[in-house]
Amino acid sequence: MKITLSQLEQHLLTAADILRGKMDASEFKEYIFGMLFLKRVSDQFDVEQETIRARWTKQKLSEKKIAELLNDPTQYGDTFFVPERARWKNILVLHDNVADELNKALGTLEEHNQELSGVLKHIDFLAQIGSKRKVKDAQLVDLIHHFDKYRLTNDDFEFPDLLGAAYEYLIKDFADSAGKKGGEFYTPAHVVRLLVRLLKPQARMFVYDPTCGSGGMLIQSKQYLDETGQDARNIALYGQDNNGTVWAICKMNMSLHNINDAQIENEDTLQAPQFIEKNYIKKFDRVIANPPFSQNYTRASMEYPQRFRYGFAPETGKKADLMFVQHMIASLKDDGMMATVMPHGVLFRGGIEKAIREGIINDDIVEAIISLPQHLFYGTGIPACIMVINKQKEKDTRGKILFINADAEYGEGRNQNFLRPEDIEKIDHVFTNKLDVLKYSRLVDLAEIKRNDYNLNIRRYVDNSPAPEIEDVKAHLEGGIPKREITLYESQFKKYKTKSSDFFDDINADYAKFKSDVGERGDIKELVETHEGIRTVKRQASKALDGWWAEAQKKIEKFPKNNHVAEFRRKEIVSFKDILGDIKALDDFQKAAVFVNWWEGVRYDLKAIVTVGWSSSLIPDDYVKKAFFEKELLEIESIEISIANIQEALVGLVEDVEMDGEDEEEKTVKAVKSYLKDQIDDLEAVGKENAKKEAEKLQLVLDDIKDKEAKLKETKRTLKMKEAELGNKVGAKETSFTEAEARELILQKFFDGIHSQLDRYLTAEVKEIITALESCWDKYQVPLSAIESERGKNVKALSKFLSQLGYIK
Repeated sequence: MKITLSQLEQHLLTAADILRGKMDASEFKEYIFGMLFLKRVSDQFDVEQETIRARWTKQKLSEKKIAELLNDPTQYGDTFFVPERARWKNILVLHDNVADELNKALGTLEEHNQELSGVLKHIDFLAQIGSKRKVKDAQLVDLIHHFDKYRLTNDDFEFPDLLGAAYEYLIKDFADSAGKKGGEFYTPAHVVRLLVRLLKPQARMFVYDPTCGSGGMLIQSKQYLDETGQDARNIALYGQDNNGTVWAICKMNMSLHNINDAQIENEDTLQAPQFIEKNYIKKFDRVIANPPFSQNYTRASMEYPQRFRYGFAPETGKKADLMFVQHMIASLKDDGMMATVMPHGVLFRGGIEKAIREGIINDDIVEAIISLPQHLFYGTGIPACIMVINKQKEKDTRGKILFINADAEYGEGRNQNFLRPEDIEKIDHVFTNKLDVLKYSRLVDLAEIKRNDYNLNIRRYVDNSPAPEIEDVKAHLEGGIPKREITLYESQFKKYKTKSSDFFDDINADYAKFKSDVGERGDIKELVETHEGIRTVKRQASKALDGWWAEAQKKIEKFPKNNHVAEFRRKEIVSFKDILGDIKALDDFQKAAVFVNWWEGVRYDLKAIVTVGWSSSLIPDDYVKKAFFEKELLEIESIEISIANIQEALVGLVEDVEMDGEDEEEKTVKAVKSYLKDQIDDLEAVGKENAKKEAEKLQLVLDDIKDKEAKLKETKRTLKMKEAELGNKVGAKETSFTEAEARELILQKFFDGIHSQLDRYLTAEVKEIITALESCWDKYQVPLSAIESERGKNVKALSKFLSQLGYIK
């Protein structure tokens, strides 16, 4: 069975958990990276060694000669040569001096592979904090044995780049754990994806990241070629980073993604750019970066200062941002493009920075400025934007800059916000087609920017602030809902074949009231959701989806051993939007969002289908249970209902027991049983007949509680046993699926996924109608006149009551 992405991700997270404790991820991440790298290269070396052995055995060489050749590094081509000390079989038996032996293993591996020079030496398993080792030998032994659970060769993976994808997942987990320090080596993948989509790298291009961190931007640039049906081998990747540890992580990352030809250098980009051609910095087709925000720099000993032809920003005051921009511009070919993340300050700060900005704008190479949501990045809440530079702008965009204000559209995470697939799709679509979208984007003439004194503050050109909310004083005082406010919602009503008269009756020419069906606020939701227009739209959307899927699944069925994934993605998003063309409840951006959110969830599955076919590992257990074990599911459901009934009866018994004082507030089963036992003991000690009878009554209650407790325990034990039996049956079925059975369930999973996405967006639009109507209710349903009238009635009632008591006359 091939290793799945989810299995490997969990495997790596569990490995990290072995070392978690008082250390944070920034301290132990290199140990996990080092161990993973050691296991991977050793496993792949073993495979290559057997291939070489088989080749020479077939040519009838002697065992002695074959042994010599197997220890010759030149025999292994692109595969790293692993010396004896670093081979996993020898690592696995370590039990004494484990940290020292691991250091030596990494050292000898580096010595025998020139391309690893300097990459592994920073990993020190003997490192200490104070007088204590960071990681004990016992932990390292546990880590070694954990990594031994899976063989990590290309042949073991569900799709070719699975290890690279899992490694990226691990880097993200470490960045999440490291907090602010995470930003030193990791740019969130969703931001990287956006930058790559904007630049659209092509085959035969040279791509450069001057502050490459762990290499995510370069890797995704290469993956973009694969995702768009190009030859991903035909791209040249260059990166540089000033941090030695981060540089080493990047080198390992490239290797784990099977990228062996990337050129990654370790040096300060502003001080000493490392890629030189014809006595000047090398020029690239695409430059992509997320430089460190707000840094200082020094001009002393700076190489190639002519890069900064627009001027030198102040060396202090943390204003190196535009120095990075200038280096990137200088690194572009005459027809090159770049996209970089920048703090908003570079768009409007004065002084020398303004002079630099003015020069760049006047050269007409700024293609777009894109505002990003806050809190996307690790360790900084500074508002960020993307600056896109194009040295060969299209004719119709010359003399103009596209501003996109995307800061209000994002997903909310626990610690950080993130760009959803739909947000990336929208930004890319608007950028690529240079669209003007109300309160979102605008193509602005340079003349207007010059009139604004070269200020690129995005809100000057695209203000996405919401319109002020209407507050009708007369309606607040006397009642009624202003029609001018209702009119604002007509476009939303129209999307779902509804109109304002479906929800309101006229009072006069200017005001309306809710229909008589709406007696209270809660009635609004039911009135909307049961409206025939809304039901009709949902039926039409579902029918359209069925039509699209009927054709789409035929194409997916041809995927095994045929990599048509990129073509499918490119064509089907267009087809999907077209077939939903008559569904006005969603705009084109929302229709695209349905598709891209679904795509994000299935793309790795589709890669796996291309590689290994209709694997049962792609089928969630719930689908297997529903398809083949309905009887068992019904039995488990019946047991769960029994447990719920017993628990309800037990709660009822406990609630019926009257406890004295504070005990009444803590009516746990244990507390009530203890209370009843104490009461029974006290009553029996009295010895009187009445007390004895009362004790017997309480004993019956206590026995009933104990009986239900025992029954609940037994029923839960039965449930656990039945669930285990079902789990075993599911496991057995997963090894005996026919191809037809697996294909049917996987396709059903895919369809359910896109159906769920479509329903989510349609439901969100319905909620918009409900929210609008509820807002009208909250604002105007109870006017001041009604409040005063009710207050008057309450005052009269209170006065009458006080008069009856004799307090007032």
